[in-house]
Amino acid sequence: MAKKSEGWLRRKLYADGETWLFCYYTVRPEDGKRVEHSQRVGLVKDFPTEIKAKVEVEIRGYSRLIDKLVPINPTFGEIAEHWRKHELRKTGAIGKRGEGTVEVHESNLDGYILPEWGDVKALEITPSDVERWFEVLASTPQVKAGKKPPKGRKPKPHEWGTIQKIKSAMSLVFKHALREKFLPVSLESNPFRGDVVGGVRCKQTSSYEATVVTPEQMIVILNTLDEPTTQMEWMMALLHGATALRGNEAFGLKWGDVQWKKGEILIQRGWSKGKQTDGKNEHSMVPIAMHPALAAYLQQWREQSLYSKDEDWIFPSLKLKGRKPRVASCAAQDYLRPAAVKAGVIEEGSPKDFGWHNLRHSLATFLSGQVDPAVTMKALRHKRLATTMEIYTHRVNSTQMAAQGLYLDAIKKANPREAIRIAPSRVG
Repeated sequence: MAKKSEGWLRRKLYADGETWLFCYYTVRPEDGKRVEHSQRVGLVKDFPTEIKAKVEVEIRGYSRLIDKLVPINPTFGEIAEHWRKHELRKTGAIGKRGEGTVEVHESNLDGYILPEWGDVKALEITPSDVERWFEVLASTPQVKAGKKPPKGRKPKPHEWGTIQKIKSAMSLVFKHALREKFLPVSLESNPFRGDVVGGVRCKQTSSYEATVVTPEQMIVILNTLDEPTTQMEWMMALLHGATALRGNEAFGLKWGDVQWKKGEILIQRGWSKGKQTDGKNEHSMVPIAMHPALAAYLQQWREQSLYSKDEDWIFPSLKLKGRKPRVASCAAQDYLRPAAVKAGVIEEGSPKDFGWHNLRHSLATFLSGQVDPAVTMKALRHKRLATTMEIYTHRVNSTQMAAQGLYLDAIKKANPREAIRIAPSRVG
């Protein structure tokens, strides 16, 4: 392999015999320095010629390890791949993202963005081009590239919330390209420079409205789950409802995370898709409050649990003998959703999504108007108050109803009537 930019083969003597190594250059993420790496190919006796060793290199896919230099005037796909390799999964403190965020960005990149923009020169992408594409995403049924829609489901246009995430991924790619000087450092080089200076615009609101649970409905849910065989599920529902924990955070809890004397629960990990994660982001990995009443319920559950050591999961999989926690989505589908149907939160057979995250919205909505918004924001561990107020606090709640009642009481006192009749609605 003459070109070092394409990697090369080297022989080296090890204890088990002379060995082929595939050598290549890559960029070290910590300092950006170009360094040499190698991968073992196999023994020379098994691959007696360099040609046979090259074939083995291709079979193993080692050529994908090489950092390909980004050319002058690159395509969007070329800078996106560099961003994916060096920025998206960074492990350092600066720019590190949660596992869930990484997966969403990669899914949108491979499923929608690269098929549309991968071969387009980055400097030729204009804000108006991207905005027209966003309108297409929002108005026509969408299927990920190379995928088929799930059985029984028809493709739908994207919600604007999803399009916002697509916009975010594309914006991060361009920021990376400017930081690495793959593109001229100027406003004109970045179509995502901000709408104030003519950058890509996107509708800010979504038509999605999360289903929330009132305290009265929550009581019915808990009563439904309060059976000898569903004490774990009862505790799941109460913990999510009282703390607004994300599902991956709650199912990633171990008994050692509960600080009984301090009255708090440490959030030190997440659990998603069968593996441990670092959680959503650094801002969310902070202790949450634990009221004495909640501590008492947790202690009661610990006494019942088969796995109650500090290193054990709070919600262990009995099927796996406590080695892993329960699967959040299955627990919600099998227990929380049927209880919510019984409580009148959703209708039987409703296509609406409903799970643990709805209880997060529910607590935010319940607290609205009763506590300072900043308290709610901290309870949900949001970075911005706008996220709490605009996304998690929903349109109608009991506090708003009571506030309207105060107004009507004032009207009644000023203009009393012996009886108020509500006329039946007329159709047509």
